[in-house]
Amino acid sequence: MRVDPVIALMDEIERAYMALAEARDVDDLRATRSELARIATLHQRLIATEPTTVIGAACLLREAASLLPQSQALSCSDRLREVAEHFDEGRRRVEDLIWLRRTAEALRAGASNDLAHAAADLIRLAAKGASRPVLLYRAVSLPVVLSTKRPRQAPAITCVP
Repeated sequence: MRVDPVIALMDEIERAYMALAEARDVDDLRATRSELARIATLHQRLIATEPTTVIGAACLLREAASLLPQSQALSCSDRLREVAEHFDEGRRRVEDLIWLRRTAEALRAGASNDLAHAAADLIRLAAKGASRPVLLYRAVSLPVVLSTKRPRQAPAITCVP
């Protein structure tokens, strides 16, 4: 099974932030600029990446909650984190998916800055990814016969003249 692209991107973003902190610690201006550009590029890729699992959708919801401005964060971020916890537990509820879709539409319509638009896009992608059907692959194995009995042998046939 392939890794969710959102999870892979979030891991790469986390490593970029660690590299940025190291570059700032040693006052390396060139490395700091490079890491900031890398982080910006990774965030652009994240906004365009649809999750393939519910866990990937949960990562997007947490990221969206962190992007919301303070005025909207008070009303939405707690609920976004709550839905993300449901997704982490493997629970996809219809109410959550409906709320996510409506929230994304409302943020998009009333957003006044780029971060709110980005949060709306992340929420929309998370809802789309979480509503994908889950395919389970189960292999059917043949039962293993563990028998200590010896197989029956046919009686020996003897010819008597």
